Amino acid sequence: MILYFLEPEVSGGHGKQTIYGTEENVQKEGISAKVKYLHYEFEGWLGDDLIESTPAFIVSSYLEYELKKSEFKDFKLEKCLVTRSDLWNELYPNKEIPSFTRFIPLGTIEVAGENFNHWSGHHFCLSSKGELVVTQKALDFFKRFSIKHCDITSLTQA
Repeated sequence: MILYFLEPEVSGGHGKQTIYGTEENVQKEGISAKVKYLHYEFEGWLGDDLIESTPAFIVSSYLEYELKKSEFKDFKLEKCLVTRSDLWNELYPNKEIPSFTRFIPLGTIEVAGENFNHWSGHHFCLSSKGELVVTQKALDFFKRFSIKHCDITSLTQA
């Protein structure tokens, strides 16, 4: 079995209104609980529909809509605050950003180099370090959208 480690475009980072979880939250709920509420502040954007700011991911409204219509069920979508930094406003005063939603994979996996183990069997997974790992089917789905700036590494079972 081959899975894929995705490193999406990073267009900014956690804004001032991000609310962080505790270590207890992370132990109970996994690495995604490190961020209880995401405020994503854009500094630039190359146009991808899947964006990262470890351990959080956001998807464009277009990708969100298609995820909701898809047969995939192993993820959660949550509202998040999306803003533009002062740098963005200076560099791109007239450039608009579509709306984005937080994307939370529900599966778990362990990644070591280009190997994986302890895969939960989900199409969308997060490692304990917040790395996004997907199946071939999920990757094919994502490739229907803009992920031009996403690094993709094949993983084999250890």
